[in-house]
Amino acid sequence: MKEDELLLTQHVGDVVHILQKSTHHLFDPDELLGVAFDEIGSMTTNTISKERKKLEPEVMAELDERLGRLNSPKAEGS
Repeated sequence: MKEDELLLTQHVGDVVHILQKSTHHLFDPDELLGVAFDEIGSMTTNTISKERKKLEPEVMAELDERLGRLNSPKAEGS
């Protein structure tokens, strides 16, 4: 997700702009809502909490990996 472009940035504003620009085009909102309402159906808050808890280690590992790449000496040398 634009990692190379993010690593080359010098200003926080540029990072925010890149993230906003890229996230606006990740999913088709109409298709996503259609899947949510027509295919998935309703989920209780308890079910959502269980799913979040189950996926938390995977998400945290990916975030740690990305943070490591951002803080690598290669990024500081740019």
